[in-house]
Amino acid sequence: MEINDKSRNHGFIEVWLNREEQQVCDRAELTKQLLANAGRKKCKVVFLLSGSEELFPNTEGLLLANLRAR
Repeated sequence: MEINDKSRNHGFIEVWLNREEQQVCDRAELTKQLLANAGRKKCKVVFLLSGSEELFPNTEGLLLANLRAR
């Protein structure tokens, strides 16, 4: 798990979870804890979740599609 507190400048906190962490993490409870310690009253918690597919083929396809679009 990686937590990046960007609440002071951008108004949100990023939480990166891999597949294993997604299975055991209580996101509602973590959200409460993070918001209780946030630097701003108006703040959001953004969860970024790892997918189940392989990164290399998906990234390769995306890059090739971007090159073709030029």
